[in-house]
Amino acid sequence: MESEKVDLLEDLPVPIILVSKSGNIRYVNAEGLFLFEGSSYVGAHLSSFLSENSKKLFNHFLETLLHAKTIQKCDVEFKRADEPSIPLTLKGKLATDENTIHITTQAITENNETPFSYKVKYEEIKTVANIGHWELNLKSNEWQYCSKIFEFYELDPNMTNVTPELFSTLIHPDDRDKVISAFTNSLQEKKIYEVDHRILLKQGKIKWIRETCHWIFDDLGNPIGAIGTSQEITKQIELEQKLRDTETNYYNMVENTSSLVWSCDRDGKFTYLNPAWTRVLGYDRSEMINHPYSEFQPIEFYQRNKEAYENFNESGKTVKFGYETIYLTKDGQKRYLEFYPTALFDTQGFVIGSHGTAIDLTDKRILDLKLEETYFELGQRQFAIDQHAIVAITNLVGDIIYVNRKFCEISQYNREELLGKNHRIINSGHHSPEFFRELYRTIKKGETWHGEIKNKAKDGSFYWVATTIAPIKNSKGEIEKYLSIRTDITQIKEADERIRLLLEEKALLLVEVHHRIKNNMNTIFSLLRMEANAQENSSQKNILIEASSRVRSMMLLYDKLYRSENTEAVSIGEYFPVLISEILNIFPNKEIINTIVEAEPALISSKMLSIIGIIINELITNSMKYSFVGKSAGEIKFFASLQNEKLILNYEDNGHAMDDLIDIHTTKSFGLNLIRILIQQLKGSIHLERKQGNSYIMEFKI
Repeated sequence: MESEKVDLLEDLPVPIILVSKSGNIRYVNAEGLFLFEGSSYVGAHLSSFLSENSKKLFNHFLETLLHAKTIQKCDVEFKRADEPSIPLTLKGKLATDENTIHITTQAITENNETPFSYKVKYEEIKTVANIGHWELNLKSNEWQYCSKIFEFYELDPNMTNVTPELFSTLIHPDDRDKVISAFTNSLQEKKIYEVDHRILLKQGKIKWIRETCHWIFDDLGNPIGAIGTSQEITKQIELEQKLRDTETNYYNMVENTSSLVWSCDRDGKFTYLNPAWTRVLGYDRSEMINHPYSEFQPIEFYQRNKEAYENFNESGKTVKFGYETIYLTKDGQKRYLEFYPTALFDTQGFVIGSHGTAIDLTDKRILDLKLEETYFELGQRQFAIDQHAIVAITNLVGDIIYVNRKFCEISQYNREELLGKNHRIINSGHHSPEFFRELYRTIKKGETWHGEIKNKAKDGSFYWVATTIAPIKNSKGEIEKYLSIRTDITQIKEADERIRLLLEEKALLLVEVHHRIKNNMNTIFSLLRMEANAQENSSQKNILIEASSRVRSMMLLYDKLYRSENTEAVSIGEYFPVLISEILNIFPNKEIINTIVEAEPALISSKMLSIIGIIINELITNSMKYSFVGKSAGEIKFFASLQNEKLILNYEDNGHAMDDLIDIHTTKSFGLNLIRILIQQLKGSIHLERKQGNSYIMEFKI
């Protein structure tokens, strides 16, 4: 069984059973497997799974299908082990290969209605996906549009004289050439095209349309029609624009923040750095991107940071309290940086890198070192510290005995309200009791504590401070009090939070866009596959079957001609007579036309001939539709020859001459415009002479 057919049946949401003409099961799709409950069904007769009363009905059903041209129905009971039988309606039809019978099953409800209708399902999906479709028959030059197309273009579906030119005039002038080019290129390359364009409606209203088209070719590779879809994507375009705006805002914020923002791959190579890094380390960003972070650190920190980074890659856990390390500036100076990394994951949950922010703690660290070295001189230097730090001193039980001006300003308490009180007066409730117990355990051991604390001011507002608390000892080495120095990092934390929210918003928007696009494309794919099986009218079904046969034939021809870069050549002496004869056979007045076709037996590229065939089709169509109107007889002459490495084509008819006002190089006529575009693509030329009819002289460089 052909793999394409199996793939198609597997995707259908209804049970499908393929049996031989004698009733033996050949294939059951995924939706139908529940009927057999793991039984060995391939090769078995379908009647063996039916009740006794249903077997005779089924056998009669088989005999009817062998001779009927339309879909036949049969109501049966399907047996299942240890469970009640299932009443089903079987619908079947003999396939075009006349060796296989296609059967669909539908449960019989109490009111004898099937649980769904293909037509209703089709229309529902089109409505949900906001999709319309259209068809072109080149043999009859007829276009058909569904009601959704008229809705998109805000046209009356009952209007008469609907032409492609009408829809073309509504395409935005800036997009019209793009649409025409996509249409003609897809015909030349025999590929499905997809193009997004705008339409300009009344009062300047603009909509966005996503257009797709699939050409249908006959056995000789000549186009005979096309089918396509149109989908209004205005909301999607607006969503994408919002995403771009959000990305721009996020980018501007990151680029202008004083915080150090970065991202790395899993190997620790920088993939992004904001301008703040240049200010802190002195390197141009291009000197750091694609280089590992270890190149900018002292060698003695390599092993420590390597182990920490590997542990982070394994766990993927966000570092809440920061990871401090040392970086070297371009001139060799040390900078103390505290990192707050967040892991980046792939779709399977594996860590592929990290990103986050970093704080330059160099000033804070320098201050810590000076305090350790010169705490006996703290009184002399206290004024300088007060100018840029929030300072407090507590006794051994934690009561405040000193605060500087900065402490009062940021907490909004005056000095009298603070002295004698515990730091609980500014406790925000953000940190756990264990957080402060660990803080006190550290300083009581005579060690310095570093961290970030969220405090609450008198008016209820919150602020963040990077805090260092150090014990102050007497000459005997006994702790007498504790000195805390804080730096206001509220703006940094708020910036970090804004960045985090923007990252989350960006991720949500990306998921939404991806979800919409994925659903829309899956819907289009399902519609095209469901259409053939959704038809109950045998005539419409045969048309779709014939169309699929032509597509398969076209694919076989394409495979034959284009399987390698060295394309085969075709004799124009054999190609043009057959082509012209087949095109003329389409028209009812062909009998009155006498043809003279002379072509040298020269070999020409099949790709070039495929395009020239479209041009000849348009010329003959124009002659048959317009030149011979009202005439009882006519003549078409066609000559093809090679001269000086050029293919010379001369096409003539003795019908009515084309109006002198029509310029083949500037006309808006779809057919003539298509001819001109295709000739330009082949880098050829065309000349029209209006004497006793119409004479077209075309030249193409071989």
